[in-house]
Amino acid sequence: MAIKRDIAEKLMGEKGNLVSPSFSVIPDGYLGLVDDSSGRHLAVVCGEKSEWNKAWKGAEFETADEHKKIKIGLFPLNPNNAALVRRLIGWAAPSSCGVNGISVGFSDFLGVVNCQLPNLFVHKQIKPVLVDFTPEQSAGLQRNFLEVMDAATWSVLSSGYKGGWAANAVGLKTEEEIVKALLYGYSGIGVDCSDKIDRSVEELSVEESEKRFGELDKDFKEAIDKSYLDAEFQVGDVKVKFEEKALHRMVLEFGQAIMFLQNMYKDYLDDTPWDLDFEVDLSRCDKALTPQEHYFLANELKRAAVKFDTLCVNAATFKKEMEENLAYHAGIAKAFDYRMSFGDAVPAFDDLAAVAKNFNQRVNFKLTHILWMAALQTIAKTDSALLEQIAERAGLAVPKPEELSFEQEAGVAFAAAYDKILGSAEGKEKLPVKEAVENEKGLYEENLAALVNGYIRML
Repeated sequence: MAIKRDIAEKLMGEKGNLVSPSFSVIPDGYLGLVDDSSGRHLAVVCGEKSEWNKAWKGAEFETADEHKKIKIGLFPLNPNNAALVRRLIGWAAPSSCGVNGISVGFSDFLGVVNCQLPNLFVHKQIKPVLVDFTPEQSAGLQRNFLEVMDAATWSVLSSGYKGGWAANAVGLKTEEEIVKALLYGYSGIGVDCSDKIDRSVEELSVEESEKRFGELDKDFKEAIDKSYLDAEFQVGDVKVKFEEKALHRMVLEFGQAIMFLQNMYKDYLDDTPWDLDFEVDLSRCDKALTPQEHYFLANELKRAAVKFDTLCVNAATFKKEMEENLAYHAGIAKAFDYRMSFGDAVPAFDDLAAVAKNFNQRVNFKLTHILWMAALQTIAKTDSALLEQIAERAGLAVPKPEELSFEQEAGVAFAAAYDKILGSAEGKEKLPVKEAVENEKGLYEENLAALVNGYIRML
């Protein structure tokens, strides 16, 4: 039995105030978010014989008074129901970014559900990555990867945004972390190989590094030399050339990282049943790749049949190298068909548009602390007592509201201290930061819009 839309809307409206953008068609019925005196709920209207009746959890369906063959239920926003929303509504689930275009990523430290952020990207040629979360953030904030995914799901559903969004689990170092992210339906997986790079090789003398290289398999050594020496590699308008001793150091320094990435890709990411972005994550390595190292890493992964979509570096660490050898790095990324991704892009880059142009409009910017800065600005304007507690927990002087920006040293310091502020300090209760922001959600969304628009307008 087909249920008429107006009947479903009427039934939901009887339960509370329907969040109109969230109203959506599902198999055998409709769903939408509803606000009542006790908070926000998920309303589901469906036929009495719908195969999905038993899938929703946390409450029971009841028969509509005037429509005996129609069921309506008011369900909590729990993980089971969030997963069902992502399964039944295509635009409410994350999707991959691929290797073309511009995207911007956000790290969600609080889990405040809001409709403002997704809608900032309506009619923009920019894809929002509404989740960019690491194991370190998960441990420090005591928020698991599923909670972060669910918060983004409810935000997207609240907004009605249908332009597509992504969710990246990044900084992953173990098989267990990768498997969990895949099970949760993340659209991007970032494998952190930073600690697999042997930086000790840089301290070796030429004689010592050559001795270590000489201990490797003879056929392997010959293949490496034959592949890279006495040749020039065209990347865009420039050419990359290798020197023998420097090449041998690269093999020693990056060999373990390349093997690790190859194994993780082959075992878990090569044949997923949905489109998935694979990110090679070097953002936690305080090393800026030279053009030769960049080319070597990309080429060896290609030779190993590893298809990756982004190479992530820390923006501040990479900035000087990029400025000096921009044509090389942009040419390498284009030649091997992946996007550059910049961790902590704010405040490292003043002009995102210039960076995007230099990389052929194929780039991802991680605006890691944007949501957190908007939260700090909100508290600074509404709760001076909590702001003092935040400053004490961070070990910083109480800031003036105007100091909480990425242009001010105090703002940068408070942005970086999120883990001290939001974590559970020994012997101290967790600060009610999330509750304070949710009580002032309108102001929070205004602050968020101002910050985000300031950057996406550049693009």
